[in-house]
Amino acid sequence: MASIEKGIKFDKRYLAIFAIILIGLYVILPQLGSFRSSLDYLRHPNYTYVAIAVLFACGTYVSGAVTYLLLAFTRLKFALTVLIQFTAMFVNRLLPAGIGAVGVNYLYLRKNKHSEAQAASVITANNFIGLLGHGILTALVLLFAKITNQSLMMTGPNLSSTIVKVSVAVALILIVAIMIFGKKKKKKGLNDFLKQLSSYRRRPKSLSLALVSSMTLTMFNVMSLFFCLSALGIHLSFVQVFVVFSFGVGTGVAIPTPGGIGGFEAGLVGGFVAYNVASSQALAVAILYRIITYWGPLVLGGIAFLLTQKQLGLTKST
Repeated sequence: MASIEKGIKFDKRYLAIFAIILIGLYVILPQLGSFRSSLDYLRHPNYTYVAIAVLFACGTYVSGAVTYLLLAFTRLKFALTVLIQFTAMFVNRLLPAGIGAVGVNYLYLRKNKHSEAQAASVITANNFIGLLGHGILTALVLLFAKITNQSLMMTGPNLSSTIVKVSVAVALILIVAIMIFGKKKKKKGLNDFLKQLSSYRRRPKSLSLALVSSMTLTMFNVMSLFFCLSALGIHLSFVQVFVVFSFGVGTGVAIPTPGGIGGFEAGLVGGFVAYNVASSQALAVAILYRIITYWGPLVLGGIAFLLTQKQLGLTKST
């Protein structure tokens, strides 16, 4: 009987992996047609700049891992935490609105001697400083643009209407999430969560360094996008690329597809076009950037997923 039960569990585990692969194919295959329209611009990129863009993209996983190392309540292994970030990326490509990344990191923290409240506090703190860091960088970029007299005005058609729609959609998503999850929290669990969250007041150095690491992650993403532009011979200032990236992130969040697919690309293309980049070139940049940061890492993420099942409690240790 025990062997039969073990066999059933074995089958279920690999059935789940097979299901994830099918979902991945379902997400990936419909997007392949979008690569055709800008192939001419993608045939002869500057491979030196492409390589630099890849390096910055890889740096985002290291920065993400460092942030979790600094926020965690127990000691985490650096190499394993980096691997977990690749796993989180892979699962996040299959689930909408960042649910996958949150779930993977939560399981990882729980397996590393974090209580439910502690794991939730680490993830909440990570998300909060991510928003705070992006806000600080935005303020610095705007200040730099003002000092250097750089114009950040976008002139694309119906841009104001698009920004309003994106902002409203993001606000509604946040409100609904708060209403849903707020009602489901039990009082004791909420108190424990707030207690753990407040404990960061006694760790100002770790919190400050985590903020720097989170800001570094954002900067690495922007630098990767910047060098994707350079690889295709398109020149925009760094501050303009930062604005376009932020716009892409906003549209990606507003459209809760796996990994922000569709919404993020639309935001990038719209932002670049608003800065007078030809639409075909803008699409080529978006495709190149997503190949580097979305499609390419899926292979590494899939391998990381298989290697970290034990660390996430998805398989029993022997």
